[in-house]
Amino acid sequence: MPAVRKVKNAAEKPAGHTRQEDDSNVQARLARALEDLTPRERRVGLYLRDHYPVAGLDPLPRFATSAGVSPQTVLRLVAKLGFAGYREFQDQLRAELLSEHASPLGRWVAHRPAEGGDWLGAFGAHLAANLADAFERVVRADFEAAAALLADKRSSVFAAGGRFTQPIARYLVRHLQIVRGKAEEIGSLTATWPDRLLDFDRRTVAVIYDIRRYQRDATRLAEAAAEQGATVILFTDSRSAPAARSARYVFVAPVEGAGAWDSSLALFGLTEALIARVTELEGGGTADRLGRLENLRSKLLGGP
Repeated sequence: MPAVRKVKNAAEKPAGHTRQEDDSNVQARLARALEDLTPRERRVGLYLRDHYPVAGLDPLPRFATSAGVSPQTVLRLVAKLGFAGYREFQDQLRAELLSEHASPLGRWVAHRPAEGGDWLGAFGAHLAANLADAFERVVRADFEAAAALLADKRSSVFAAGGRFTQPIARYLVRHLQIVRGKAEEIGSLTATWPDRLLDFDRRTVAVIYDIRRYQRDATRLAEAAAEQGATVILFTDSRSAPAARSARYVFVAPVEGAGAWDSSLALFGLTEALIARVTELEGGGTADRLGRLENLRSKLLGGP
């Protein structure tokens, strides 16, 4: 496990200091520690990762029972994550939840880059850390399974987002329409959603984007899609997002900006990675579709 450089005080932090260098985040600590855990400690660690942060907010006996280990094993994991005890561990999880639900004004006050330094460099470094963190969190097997589902032309793909994430859903759909066809954006007019849900079945893949403050309609869409037999793929900022309960695959990307507003960069990055992988899995089929598309553009538009 690589050593983590410690910063003695805030004044000594470089302009590009980011959350990845901050040991307070439980998920980051867990990701770094997993390879060095004993098998039983890893078992509880993986359970925490897959049910984050809800599992860690349970009383110790319940958390241990759910993970299939003893309370002593949970305490050993908590100690290896650097906490003095279970209470301190839970306090940190609660602090993270409060941060997730903070208002833009609160986040602006808490995370605005320091004046007098390289403001733009610090802002860019923060976004780069978000992107790196998102890719580090991805379970590779889940990513490959989701890409294979989206590459399967026998399935129909529907995508929906929220107030700020709908453009990412649209971006995904526009690419999939070229790569494989049978991909459709579900618009923001929720009154029309039942018309789409009517035809959802086991060959439907529903891709949903939902970040804090989580939208009830997105949660309901995920629930209804799963009840219809569809496979739900969720892009979000926390595994505790309400829609995660209905999703088979959950991809988490940090959205904290270095100012008042959340950042969608990491969500876009994961989406572009998925598009690229689906394109590779399609292979010659994509090349054929692109060729026919160029011919159609030439005929309709008189040029490329």
